[in-house]
Amino acid sequence: MMSDSVRILNANLLSITRIELLQSLKRGVLVTPNLDHLVKLQHDREFYDLYQKAEWVVCDSKILYLCSRLLKKGIPEAIPGSSFFTAFYQYHKDNPDCRIFLLGAMEGVAQKAMERINASVGREIVVGAMSPSYGFENKPE
Repeated sequence: MMSDSVRILNANLLSITRIELLQSLKRGVLVTPNLDHLVKLQHDREFYDLYQKAEWVVCDSKILYLCSRLLKKGIPEAIPGSSFFTAFYQYHKDNPDCRIFLLGAMEGVAQKAMERINASVGREIVVGAMSPSYGFENKPE
């Protein structure tokens, strides 16, 4: 992982381009902070601690990108998570070592996304999908 970063409101945003991220991201947790996340990072200690554990913290927002340009060392580009995900699985479609698990979405949506993604890349790159109910992390099972 690249070590250059820009700190904005308790988030260390990697100074990385989309292509560098595609080439470098082999494993780990990727978070794409937006303005709502930055606000939450100011007052939610658990959320802050989770962010500190993420290996990849990448600028998701054009607004954050523009703010970074006001600093001495700006971020080269915003990398929205929604479009990066498509680029990621397309980039790795022929890499048999790349496997993805989808977690989240309304019931049935993750499963449908898994089917569509696998069909679009011609292999089972998405190996599983789960759409748990809201607040599942707080329910012992």
